Amino acid sequence: NMILWGGSTNGPSAPPGRYTVRLVADGKTVTQPLVVKRHPLHDATDADLQAQFALAIQLRDKVSEANNAVIQIRDVNRQVADRLSKSQDVQLQGTGKKLTTDLSGVEEAVYQVRNQSGQDPLNFPIQVNNRLASLLGVVSRGDGRPIGNALPIFNDLKAELKVQMDRFQKVLATD
Repeated sequence: NMILWGGSTNGPSAPPGRYTVRLVADGKTVTQPLVVKRHPLHDATDADLQAQFALAIQLRDKVSEANNAVIQIRDVNRQVADRLSKSQDVQLQGTGKKLTTDLSGVEEAVYQVRNQSGQDPLNFPIQVNNRLASLLGVVSRGDGRPIGNALPIFNDLKAELKVQMDRFQKVLATD
């Protein structure tokens, strides 16, 4: 239930190479070799496509990390709400409120929680998960080496996400 602006959760395309495809259905596994070739009409080299894939995989992993944190935060908040609804303990209520408030602060820094429709990102600034997903789209689009500023932007976004993931782990450990 996330609304992303200019980004998606699609993974990158495989670069040229030899792969093994495995299909598992009804308890049966079938494997078959597969060769991915680069488009013969594009100027990109295999090295360009490997560089594109390497950065895209790192971006995909960070998008997943951010989105999984939001999912986990929402799950913990639901569990806390359930337990608080079954207790009148004042201390438990206060502790639960602090936990959900602190977790919600992390969630709001990772994902724009006010988005309700596809047009809401026009009114509310996108957060780090959406910026990572947008950069993934830029890097994955077309066949070629990532643009020169993609890696520095990724490093900035990765550092920003780390701050929030550290904050998230601290809240989980202490609250």
